[in-house]
Amino acid sequence: MCIRDSNSIFLFFFFKQKTAYEISACLVGSEMCIRDRIYSIPMLLLIGWRGEPGKKDEPQHYVQGKVMNGLLTEMGIQYEVLPDFYEGAEKSVESALFHLQNRNSPYALVVRRQTFLNYKLQNKAKNDMPLNREEATKIIVDNIGDHDAIVGTTGFLSRELWEIRARRQQSHERDFLTVGAMGHASSIALGIALAKPSRNVFCLDGDGALLMHMGALTTVGTSNCSNIKHIVLNNSAHDSVGGQPTNAFQVNLSEIARNCGYSYSKQVSSEVDLIEEIQKLRNIKGPAFLEVKIRPGARKDLGRPKTSTIHNLSLIHISEPTRQAEISYAVFCL
Repeated sequence: MCIRDSNSIFLFFFFKQKTAYEISACLVGSEMCIRDRIYSIPMLLLIGWRGEPGKKDEPQHYVQGKVMNGLLTEMGIQYEVLPDFYEGAEKSVESALFHLQNRNSPYALVVRRQTFLNYKLQNKAKNDMPLNREEATKIIVDNIGDHDAIVGTTGFLSRELWEIRARRQQSHERDFLTVGAMGHASSIALGIALAKPSRNVFCLDGDGALLMHMGALTTVGTSNCSNIKHIVLNNSAHDSVGGQPTNAFQVNLSEIARNCGYSYSKQVSSEVDLIEEIQKLRNIKGPAFLEVKIRPGARKDLGRPKTSTIHNLSLIHISEPTRQAEISYAVFCL
C-alpha cells in the first residue's frame, strides 16, 4: 500500500511470516528498493511475529521466530516490537514515521500475537457452488487408486485430508502435507512424480496457493511428467487465513494451465463431473490439470494433525533412490 502526503511517499508492507526463506526474500527485495544508492524510498514493514520464542505456534514457525529479529538486524533494518497498549503503539508509530521522513530507509514494526483486537472481515468471499473443499476432497480420495500418492497444499485442505484418513482409520503413508510452504505443493508433487514414475501423484492445490507461485505451472506443464495430476480446489478465497477473496474466479485457471503446457485441462463444479474427471485423470497421461470450483468455508471443529511433520515424512517411502535428487530439484527450482 502506498500513502502520500505533502512531503513524503510511504510504502507500507503488511505480511505475516510463512517461511524464513520467504520473509528473507521479501526483506531483501524491500531493502534493494529503498537503499539510498537505488531509490531511497521509505518503507514501513509491519511483520507478524509468528513462532515467537516461548509461544505455542505451528511447527514451521519455530525456526523463523527465533531468527526474526536477528535477521532484521543483519539486513540493517531498524525495528521495534509494537507495544500492545495504545500509548506505546502511538509512540512506536511516531518513531517509525520520524525514521521514514529523515532516513529514507526501511523501518519495521514486529507484531506479537494478540496485539490487535479481532476484526470481522467486511468482504469475505462467498459463492453458491454445490461442493465445499472437504466434500470435494472426500470425493477425490474415494476415486483415486489404492497406490496413488497425494500432495496436499498448506492450510485447511491438508488438515481435512488428515482427518478424512483418521476417521477411516487409513494410513497417512501416501499423503504428503505441505506444512507452511504455501504455493509449493505442485513443485513437491512434481519431484515425487519424477521419483516414482509408476504411480500417479495427485497434487491437491488451492487457488490462493496457485496464484502465489504461478511460475510452477510452467515448470510442471513443460515437464513431460506423465503421472502428475494437478487438481486446484478453487473457492476464490484465502480460506485458511480468514476468507479474504482472491481473483481466481475472474480468470480461467484451466486455460492458463493449458497454455503453460499441460496436456489435459478441464474445469468442473458438480459431484458427478468431478467423479468422471478423476476417473479420466487416473488413466490419461499428464501433466494433467483439473480446476474444481467450490464454495469457501470449513468446519469450526476442524482439527489438526495429531502426529509431527517429521513422523508424517517418515511414513513416505521413495522406492527408487536413484531419482530422489529430482525431488530437491523440483522443490527448489523456483
